[in-house]
Formats: sequence, C-alpha cells, structure tokens
Amino acid sequence: MTMKLNTWIFICTVFGLTILGHSYVVAGEGGNASRNPGSGLGIFTCDPGDPWTLPQPNFLAKREIKVSGWLEGGLYTNQYDATTNGPLGLRDQPDFNADQLWIYAERATDTSESDWDIGGRVDYMFGVDCPDAQCFGDHSFDWNWTSSFTHDGAPLYGSAMPQLYAEVAYKRLKVKLGHFFTLIGYEVFPATGNFFYTHSYTFYYAEPFTHTGALATYQISDKLSGSAGWVNGWDAGFGNNNTGSSFLGGLTLTFSEKASLAWYLCAGYWGTGRAFEGAPDNDAFMQSIVFTYKLTEKWTYIFQHDYGMNYNRPDSTAWYGINQYLTYTINDCLGFGGRIEWFRDDDGVRVIAGNSGNYSEMTLGLNWKPRANFLIRPELRYDWYNGTTGGGNPFDDGQATTQLSGGLDVIFTY
Repeated sequence: MTMKLNTWIFICTVFGLTILGHSYVVAGEGGNASRNPGSGLGIFTCDPGDPWTLPQPNFLAKREIKVSGWLEGGLYTNQYDATTNGPLGLRDQPDFNADQLWIYAERATDTSESDWDIGGRVDYMFGVDCPDAQCFGDHSFDWNWTSSFTHDGAPLYGSAMPQLYAEVAYKRLKVKLGHFFTLIGYEVFPATGNFFYTHSYTFYYAEPFTHTGALATYQISDKLSGSAGWVNGWDAGFGNNNTGSSFLGGLTLTFSEKASLAWYLCAGYWGTGRAFEGAPDNDAFMQSIVFTYKLTEKWTYIFQHDYGMNYNRPDSTAWYGINQYLTYTINDCLGFGGRIEWFRDDDGVRVIAGNSGNYSEMTLGLNWKPRANFLIRPELRYDWYNGTTGGGNPFDDGQATTQLSGGLDVIFTY
C-alpha cells in the first residue's frame, strides 16, 4: 500500500508543480518574476529550445531517409490497490512500465519537384504496448514476439513491427503497399500522437490498429482528399491466415483553417478477427467520424463517433460510442485537456465477455514540455460502468463498477 500512496503523492506533486510553474510565468509577464530564457527545467520559463535528433548516416541522408523514434515509460495505478487497472486499454497493468521503445526509418514521398517518387517506412517497437501492435488478428508475421508474461499468463513485454510498407507517388496520388496503421479513429498507437497517456475504450475495443494490403490516397483538391484500398481484415499480417478481405477508405474534408471532418470505414470479410478467435467466420462493418474545430487560437474541440458491427454469424453483434475532447494550449511548453466518452458494448463481446452495457470515462490531463525532446503527461481519470455483469465487474479485481485512476508518462524523442 505504501508504494501506491507514494505513487499518488508523486502524481499530485507533478500536477502541482506544472500548474505552479505556469502561474509563475503568468506572474512574470506582469514584471513580478524572473523569466530568464534557458534557465531551469522549463518549470518557471517556457524555452524548450531546439530538439536533438539522431545523427543521420550520410548514405541514408543522401537518399532522404530519416531515422527517428522515441522512448516512453510511465506509471499508472488505481484507487483500490488492485492487481490490474481494469479494462483500460494499454494501461491495464499498474505501477511503472516501459511502454514504447520505438525506432523507424522513413523516406517520405514528395512530388513537388517531379511527377514520380518512391518511398516507404519500417517501424520497430519494444515494450508493454507491443503485444497489441502485433498481428494478433491472424497470428502471422510478428505475432507472438513476446518476451515476458503477466502472473495470469497474458503477454506483457514484447516486440512488434507495426508498419512495413513501400509507397509510390504520382502527382497527387500515393499508393501504400504492405503493413500500415489504420485510417480509422482519432487516437493513434504511437505515444507521440496522443494528448493523453491512457486511451479511450473506442480506440482499444472498437477499432483496428493495423492492416495489410494496398491503400491509395488522392488529393482531390486543396480541401478534399480521399482514400480507398483492399486490406486483409483487421490486425492481420502478410500470412492472412484468416483469408480476410475488406475495403478500407474514406474522405477528409477541410472546411477552413478552423474546421475539418474525417470519415473512414472498413467493411468486408473479417475472418475470425481479434475478438472471436476460433469463432465462426463473419463479416464486419466499422466506420468512424471525427470532427475537429479550433474554437480559438488556443482552444481545440474534437468530436468522434464510431459504429461497428459483426454480421453473417450466428449472433450479430454491435458496438458504438461517442468521444469528445477539449484541449487548451497555454504556450509551447504547457497545455491541458479533457476527454469524456461513452462506449456501448451492445452484446458483451468487445470489452469484457458477458458484460453488455455502457462504459463511460472522464479524463483530465496536462502536457508539459520542459525541453524540446521531453514530454511529461500526468492525468487523472474516472470510469464508470452500467450494464450486466455476467463477466464480473470491470474494476477492483471484479468488485466495483467505478474507478478513480491516475498516472503519468515521460516521452523522450530522438
């Protein structure tokens, strides 16, 4: 229990220091505090400086190939001192974890000076997030690159190669061939692409993470782009052991500098899929709508709606939800935000088997960047569940339907 108490004290201390630091900066703007750029750790000033990057070998630099990545580690715990944090995707294990050790090599295509270009990307990662980035949908490619397991036998640390693709570009058209991240949803798997440390239920339980196949993206106009392609279902590798065959595509419309709308879907033969390993063959439909609006220069609002369905199986199942995000950028070093979510597992098959009901959560978090390469993300989260409990209550090792949790992570980019 002492370790948990110390964890909470640590979390509250980081929240307090961050808010205190911003207050000190605001006071300094009125002439009452010293604001010497470059001094301290960025608590009392905002001067993140220039980011450090990996030295690029000449033979790669000449070919415009960039090597980069990040390290992410953090701690997350719950009010009960329970053995798990419940169904918090990627953050179910309490205490400290090395989440993502990530490195990638990329040659981005560019047709601004010539009509044709060829590029591609390969990503490798290690950490506790990796088992969920593997091709668990069909047990091929990087499936089961697992290094250690939890006390109940679930994968803990492992490796994954979530992207491995070539890209051909011609004028406004780009075509990916290989293994790549999904277009669906707002939150993403790389830690550097999210405001919060924890993820929404929608991200983890409603959407695919990766696909393997071919995907074409065309810039129709300055404000409209469209994508369409064939993939072998969800989270499947090059082996395609489920013989999945699906359409992946959608549109992104930029209304103005303030507003944009993204609509993407994946539909077709799913095979047995991530949630129904060994179950009868079935088809799936999944769509996501994300609306982004900059209320002011500093305030940004995001609305997301997901709907998914398995059909052509003995019992069709459905899941859907709404996420809303509101973030505020204080300066280049500090920002805060909130997320509120409702997710419906209509048939008790997506989150906890046998629990048909509503999963809701509210999250408050800070993004603090003391230096250009460092990002610290403390957060507090409250979850509540309303529905059947045939699979047990979601929290406190099956004893509770609500939970207060919190934690933070540190990201170092290179």
